Amino acid sequence: MADISWHFTGKDFFWELPLEKRDFVSLSTLRKIKKNQMIFLEGNRGNSVFYLEEGKVRIFRISPFGKEIIIFIRQPGEMFGLAEVIGKHDRVFSAQAITPCRLYEIRGKEFETLLQRHHTLAQRVIAELGRRLRYLGEQIDSLMVCDVSTRLLKLLMCISCHNVTDPSEMNRPILVSLKLTQEQIAAMIGSTQQTVSETLKRLKEDGLIEILGKEITLLKPQKIFDLLLL
Repeated sequence: MADISWHFTGKDFFWELPLEKRDFVSLSTLRKIKKNQMIFLEGNRGNSVFYLEEGKVRIFRISPFGKEIIIFIRQPGEMFGLAEVIGKHDRVFSAQAITPCRLYEIRGKEFETLLQRHHTLAQRVIAELGRRLRYLGEQIDSLMVCDVSTRLLKLLMCISCHNVTDPSEMNRPILVSLKLTQEQIAAMIGSTQQTVSETLKRLKEDGLIEILGKEITLLKPQKIFDLLLL
């Protein structure tokens, strides 16, 4: 099983880069996005980058067979739209607000100028793109070799990583920060709503998770982490 410990960052994209964040914001436009509003569509020109200040955004695409596939869920403090601006190509995914959002949008040319001015920021962008490429690679690997239970646990752990800043936090229950529907979970792990429902029930019976409405709590995150490394 692949090591997922590299997911644990728990930090804002601009962590320890206050000057870079100030310059980014000064060159950006603040946008307030309503729930379910589209931010960009697959095939649109990739000419801007986004920094999410509040809310949650799903990055997804529609398969040739009409099935929705959720690739990422972006949370506060994260950037998105990076790859298309750096690679100068059209959007390969669509982005939609799951909740009301506040985000900063910066045009590609201004972003390139910012990267030339701040080499540390450029290095962080490269590292982030590499991390996301690795995530996508592991997702493909999981779809091919992992069962639904493993894929679901990996997803819940990866989402929870956003709020984990210290390894000691793995020894106590962690609330999954996203309230996803079972349909959304299924779209992220290549399964069906019914199978996700059955798997969640089984994980609850095994004492690994607790479910209250749409809220999921990892009761034994360290044990789950160890299981995923087997």
